[in-house]
Amino acid sequence: MNKKFNAFHKAESNFFSLVSVTKTDYGNLIAFTTGVQASGLNPAIVNRLDDSFATNLTACKLFYSQQKLPWALVLPEYFYNETIHSLIQEHSLRLTGKGVAMAVELENIQLPSPTVSLTIKDMQDDLHTWSIPLIHGFESTPEVTEVYTKRHSEAIKAGAPLHHFSGFINDMVVCSLSLSLCGENARIDDVSTMPAYQKQGFATALIFSALKHAKQLNAHTCFLEASDSGLSLYKRAGFNELFINHYYEMQQ
Repeated sequence: MNKKFNAFHKAESNFFSLVSVTKTDYGNLIAFTTGVQASGLNPAIVNRLDDSFATNLTACKLFYSQQKLPWALVLPEYFYNETIHSLIQEHSLRLTGKGVAMAVELENIQLPSPTVSLTIKDMQDDLHTWSIPLIHGFESTPEVTEVYTKRHSEAIKAGAPLHHFSGFINDMVVCSLSLSLCGENARIDDVSTMPAYQKQGFATALIFSALKHAKQLNAHTCFLEASDSGLSLYKRAGFNELFINHYYEMQQ
């Protein structure tokens, strides 16, 4: 596997390991559960294909059913072939979205001076406020986000290398993100902005601040996964595309 791809997947697995209740390794895919009623937060990530994949996918599907959790099969595009396509259809899984794996080399990045008036704060001791943009930015609910925030709180208490930052305007939180460390690499997640403050440069300023922090912690590369709507934002921040993750969910 491409060295950069492998580093992305290590950072990906590290993040979900930090915020999950369980991690079940089936050998060629790893199933994570956060307990959140959101499929993307209970991912089963494919890491290789072999003769046991069909059996393990069946076991994984049963596992999530027993847990009564929505889940998503995450298949990197470089694993896709007609055999896998047929297998996915047999399991009543349908393509629901994609995520673009991205990376930026921190030693080469030029961190610009802030162009917006945003006060950025470390939120390790106030995850409730940190979570507010997640509710609105991801069109979630307070109940769902509360469960997810609890996972982050438990990770912090366990000493996990997981950092949280928010941007404020006049003491009102407008954007948030998380930053996890994995060896010499970092990963950004949970980038969210209050609807009234979107597309005004606030998330970009927060991302640059997180990259600066990652660089200070001696991270060499920072990864993230972008939706189509966020792709241009991350490109402006210096991130480059690596590959695409395809997301499959159970048909209703």
